[in-house]
Amino acid sequence: MRIHVVGVSNYTAESLVSALLKPYREQALPPHFYLVYDLLYEPGSTEVVVKLTREAEMESYVLIWGHERGCSVHVWGEGGLELLQYASLDTMKPHIVELYSPEEEVVEKTSSYMRSRGFRSTEVKWFHDMTCTEDSFKPSSNERLAVKLSPSHAEAFVEYAKQRGDEMTLEEAKVKLAKRTYYGVLVDGKLASAGAVCARMPELGLICDVYTREEYRRRGYATAVTSAATKRVVSSGATAFLCVEEGNEEAIRIYRKLGYSPLRTRPWIIAKP
Repeated sequence: MRIHVVGVSNYTAESLVSALLKPYREQALPPHFYLVYDLLYEPGSTEVVVKLTREAEMESYVLIWGHERGCSVHVWGEGGLELLQYASLDTMKPHIVELYSPEEEVVEKTSSYMRSRGFRSTEVKWFHDMTCTEDSFKPSSNERLAVKLSPSHAEAFVEYAKQRGDEMTLEEAKVKLAKRTYYGVLVDGKLASAGAVCARMPELGLICDVYTREEYRRRGYATAVTSAATKRVVSSGATAFLCVEEGNEEAIRIYRKLGYSPLRTRPWIIAKP
């Protein structure tokens, strides 16, 4: 875990921890959800650049979570973009920079900055954040088709991942299935569709990695796995959260049918090495 503090030097470890936790306590949604989750459960892969005020309040921050195939970067706060200069960016890997401001000027400046750091190109995509609660959740009758996956399904998962263009080893698949709560629909021994609870805290659970192989689409399988993953989260009273690309009307229709409602729309910048 690497934490770089900008703005003040007269802070204590206690005041820093308090500053990092306060936004999450006030609003348990991304990016603050990612910040606390990564610091707790992914410290070896996490870097934070934070700007504190004289009162030891968090003014802005950049959160970087790195993995073998790339990095996720979250930029929050009015001065967040300025903090990117202190961040460790590996230009040999793709980076997804998630912004929490829809202002065109911020998007353009961030894209330009990433290219200036050595990335070959940047592409802007817009995503809807959607949430679902225990009260709004409408489970699907197809949910019975979904089974909870375990490391014993690793071989089927590797073959499924290859079909979607994601190469992984058998060992990597076992680790992923052990770490995340995956649900899948198996057809004749093949994994046709899957989705996961990728990260979870008492207040919020992140639903992600929902994908159905092309030959098995329009059979209700994506609805089944998403419903099962959502139930896992909301049954404890937590809120389920997911992101879906703008224009993906079929997926948006599925999520709305399950009780998800739009929260906001914001830009992601994909920086290519």
